Order: sequence, then C-alpha cells, then structure tokens
Amino acid sequence: MTTLSELISRGITPEPKAQNKPNVETLSAPIQAKSKKPHAKYEVEVFNFLLANKEVLGIKSVMKFTALLVDGAIELLDDKRLALEIKFRMNWEKACQAECQLRNFMKETDRRPFPVDGGIVFFEEFSGDWNRKADCRFLENGWSHWYRGHSVVDGLRVDLLRLRAGKLDSFPMGDAIVAKIGGLMKTGRLTGEEASRFLEQLGAVQDNRE
Repeated sequence: MTTLSELISRGITPEPKAQNKPNVETLSAPIQAKSKKPHAKYEVEVFNFLLANKEVLGIKSVMKFTALLVDGAIELLDDKRLALEIKFRMNWEKACQAECQLRNFMKETDRRPFPVDGGIVFFEEFSGDWNRKADCRFLENGWSHWYRGHSVVDGLRVDLLRLRAGKLDSFPMGDAIVAKIGGLMKTGRLTGEEASRFLEQLGAVQDNRE
C-alpha cells in the first residue's frame, strides 16, 4: 500500500477544462433578462439600477462579464475598479460561492480584463439562519456573518449591499440601533433619559473612531 507521504508528495496536474471566451460589455443602456427565473431577473435589476444611478453613486462605468467567474465590475469616479457578484438570496452557501468566485477571478490574471481594488456582492434578501435576528441583536444574522467571515478576499475588501425594491442598503448598524431603542422605549424597558445617554455614548465612540 502506498504511504500517505508518497501520495501527498506526487506532482499532480488537473485535467484541462474547456473555457468559453471571456467578454466584457460596458453598459450604455438598460438590459433585459434572458430568463424569467427570479435570480436572472434580479441580476438585470442590479445592473440597470447601477446604470441608472451612475452619477449619484459616483460610478464612471458599469461592465457586465461573460465567462469570467463573476457577474461584472464597476469603475468609480476615483478610478477604483470593483468586481461585482450578484446573489438573489444570501445565506452561508451563497456567501461561500461568492467568496470563491471572487478569489478565483482575482487569481486568473491571464483571463481577467484588469486587476480590481476590491468587490461588492449584491443580494435582495437573506434566507435561512442568515435571515434570523435574536431579540438581543440589532441586525439580521447575515450582516455580521458576512463581515465576520467573507468580507476579505486575498487581502481586498468585499462589501455586502442589499438592493431591494429600488432601495440600496449597506451594513445598517445606525438605523438598526435607533429602531431597537425605539422598540425598547415603547415596551417600557428603556427610559427616554437612558436612551439619550446611550446615543450620546455611541456618538462619542464613533467620533473617536473617526
């Protein structure tokens, strides 16, 4: 029987994989979904939203990719380029897929059209455990799960953004805290004076961070 040391010391070359020709399309007009499936319609929704709001979002160009592992990229007015990956539902499995796709895209220097400075993953809604929120927490689990375990790929920052019903959201800590405090005040578990003191302390912490 071959020893484990012999097995793991062999030189191994994976079998060749057929690859479609990559394509980069810089969008100048809204695109149409090629399928009626929800994830296909959502992908088009994201691209069209970015294109329609280029100026306010500080985007120079929106690019859609074919056969390049990720869905596309944007170039910002400050010349930063960010890879885009779009997931209709976001959970642990989809987060792992997105992270893997971004990592492999960054590694394929011979196929990718240009290097990137980071990435953005868009989603519409959390699902499964990522959609849960304990009473003691401000946010759905998914926000912290992403930034705890998936937001850095090969040293580059990858942000999670939710586009839902035409509204763009990022890590919503401030809004979530205010909503939580409001709920506690309504149930009598927190007084107005306590809420004000807590918000003042939170503001001081934020000022020190800046």
